[in-house]
Amino acid sequence: MSKIQETGKRLAQFAETVNLPFSFNLVMVLNINDLKKESFDIEAGEFIAVYSSLFLKNLLAQPKCLESLMRVIRDLRPEIMVITEPEANHNSQAFKDRFVETLLYFSAIFDCLEACMDRSDPSRMGAEGLYLSYAIKNSIAKEGKERAFECVKIDYWRAYLAEFGMEETELSMTSLYQAIQVVKKFACGSYCTLDMNGKCLIIGWKGTPINSLSVWKFC
Repeated sequence: MSKIQETGKRLAQFAETVNLPFSFNLVMVLNINDLKKESFDIEAGEFIAVYSSLFLKNLLAQPKCLESLMRVIRDLRPEIMVITEPEANHNSQAFKDRFVETLLYFSAIFDCLEACMDRSDPSRMGAEGLYLSYAIKNSIAKEGKERAFECVKIDYWRAYLAEFGMEETELSMTSLYQAIQVVKKFACGSYCTLDMNGKCLIIGWKGTPINSLSVWKFC
């Protein structure tokens, strides 16, 4: 929670530099089903934006929880929702297919870490030893309800979000230009690939898709 609060402080400091009215209110629930529209302190006429970064995948194995969250978001009626999710499908019933897909995906991630971070970097060691090892086991060794999370590609999310009356919105040329400029600032940026899948941006490593970034609005 302290990291989230620290993020709030940084956001407030940035807002102050651009003279933007800003307040940070933390909402925490033990169960996503306990989250309600009333949990948020929203003023009349306030612009609402939702940003979901690598989170929805955690609820795919709990469809009722995911539906509950989407109903809350629908009740909030945000002007915009930005979603980032892994661009992978590790859910094949055939073990061979699931293994190959997982191998290709995580090989690209490990190759990215090798190119961009020292092996002794604490952040890299933590990512490899905790998150990545757990994610690989979850993708290969677990099935069905045993899984902590599931990864699906953007086409799945398009069909799912459409059921809640959401439509995909095109990314602005300004945002795409900004993404390209940020990538160029890094020494290994030439290995990072930015491709469009319809209106969605696919971020990859040496051509292997890693994450999707899409923007949504309610019809």
